[in-house]
Amino acid sequence: MLEYRKPHLNYKEQVDLLRSRGLDVGGEAEAVALLRRVGYYRLSAYTYVLRAAASPAELAAGARRSSMFVSGARLEDVRKLYEFDSRLRAVLLEGLQSLEVALRVEIGYTLGKRDRFGHLDPAHLDTPRCLQIPRNPNQTAPTKHGAWLDTYGSLCAKARSEDFVTHFHVKYDGRMPIWVATEVMTFGALTELYELLAGRDSNTIATRWSAGNREVLHGWLLALNILRNHCAHNARIWNRKTVYPPAKPPLNLVPARVHHLRGLDNDRLYFLAALLAHLLRQIDKRTRWPAHFKEAMKKFPPVGGMTPESVMGFPAGWGGLDLWTED
Repeated sequence: MLEYRKPHLNYKEQVDLLRSRGLDVGGEAEAVALLRRVGYYRLSAYTYVLRAAASPAELAAGARRSSMFVSGARLEDVRKLYEFDSRLRAVLLEGLQSLEVALRVEIGYTLGKRDRFGHLDPAHLDTPRCLQIPRNPNQTAPTKHGAWLDTYGSLCAKARSEDFVTHFHVKYDGRMPIWVATEVMTFGALTELYELLAGRDSNTIATRWSAGNREVLHGWLLALNILRNHCAHNARIWNRKTVYPPAKPPLNLVPARVHHLRGLDNDRLYFLAALLAHLLRQIDKRTRWPAHFKEAMKKFPPVGGMTPESVMGFPAGWGGLDLWTED
């Protein structure tokens, strides 16, 4: 393995490096201010799309693009992409947070009817699924439910100082009923618990949200949880592909407004945003999130001939589709 040998560069040297590779950096003071505020490495996620195609020698060395920029590439365009991505993350988080809260309510209400402590006992869940080997097996948690309990226990410990958690330790035996316990769960923990619900319970939620069935909705939630994590940790969003492409909507089990997704790539941003819009419309018919998302997308900068259709999987005329126009 090769040791990384590239030297540390001060901000002016970073500007000089970008300039030497063909990027129009504009005014040096403004360029230094941008690098100081955002960082060279973070900006490289946005400069990368403006680099030229790799030469044969660069391809042979494993590079996908040249270190040189295409003619006309500007640092100003990089800034616009970065700032658009920041606004996009904010609007996506707005919708994803609403979905997370709704998922807490659905699981708490549905499982709570079965047993107030149903999350703690596989007998009240899908028992065979709970006893399966987890995706990342270890000696302390040989089953899926055991692994989930480890996660849940850790979340409870982190929330120990919360007044409502303290209340259940002071007045009761420390166990919280599911409709309270969901308040300490992350989106990821909720998604894992949803997969472990009894089939009747999980399908009740999937039907209520017009998401087909447990397997379909669980896949959607997995992909949206990853998107949520990327947004929350300020990762690049605008042209990223998801690592867990969600299932396409089953035509006979979902409204017509999402049927167009059947013909689209399911690993691009539009697909995930459309699923989110659909779920939020099912949860709250008065939601304004689709309109907020449309407004944010109007700010996409026309850099290098890129469009939402060419880099994010948006279909032509998407803003006029029922999914985005229903009142």
